[in-house]
Amino acid sequence: MTKFLIIMDPKHKHQTALGRGIELARATGADLEVVAFVHEYLDALPADPAVQTTAKQALIEHRQQWLEQMLALADCGDLKINAYTVWEKHIHQWVSARCQQDTINAVVKTGNRSETFLYTPTDWHLVRECPAPIMLVAANKWNKAHPILAAVDLSSDKPVKKALNNRIIDQAWHLANVMSTDLHLVHALHTSVVLADLDIIDPIAQARKREESLKPKIEHLCHTWQIKPEHVHIVSGPAQKVIPSVANKIKADMVVIGTTGKTGLAAKVIGNTAEKVLTHLRTDLLAVKPAE
Repeated sequence: MTKFLIIMDPKHKHQTALGRGIELARATGADLEVVAFVHEYLDALPADPAVQTTAKQALIEHRQQWLEQMLALADCGDLKINAYTVWEKHIHQWVSARCQQDTINAVVKTGNRSETFLYTPTDWHLVRECPAPIMLVAANKWNKAHPILAAVDLSSDKPVKKALNNRIIDQAWHLANVMSTDLHLVHALHTSVVLADLDIIDPIAQARKREESLKPKIEHLCHTWQIKPEHVHIVSGPAQKVIPSVANKIKADMVVIGTTGKTGLAAKVIGNTAEKVLTHLRTDLLAVKPAE
């Protein structure tokens, strides 16, 4: 990883994303691009463009001063940092455009929960639309977090799925290495609740059969990525419940997951597994998209 883009959040007293980004930059030797956003409606001001431009510039300078204070408090003078403030209302659009201009290895942002305990629209939009991996940092997570957990889908032999699995594991493997921690894998064995309730299938027997069929794939992954067999978790249930449950069990420092980046009606009706996992997860998440 060579460059992280950190999104500052003035609403938070503790800049969790900045702290995480600094930690990763020191571990990886990456550069940091730190951006603060500001936007206010200036309708109450006189229509004079000069007045509005002066007000806008004053707001930008005020936010930039705050940004520089946060960096001073973070004591990160040893790192290569480019820090600036942008006047922008639609943060996700600006970030997506920025990631298309330059190689950004990950966008780091504090995950914000709303009053309904769902993440805010900016987080959703970034997960769905941003071409770079999105790292949503948990403001309050369990203590003594250690392993990196990679969530993979071993049930499909489609080239696209297999390629995404490799991207997920590759990201997780590198993070585990630079953070000097263990890498774990999790795969959810989804079983039809309806068929089980109708006694059409035996969910336990079916899970055992499917787990047995996955053994060659698991052995290959363990050999390729030097993963301990006991660090591979095959659990029956929907992914949005299995992944947070395993993350909680092993006290994962971060969960790396793939996302198809669905947009429009499909995203609203179906939703992405990554988004469903977010509503239950109490640690950091890195959402990785398939290669273009």
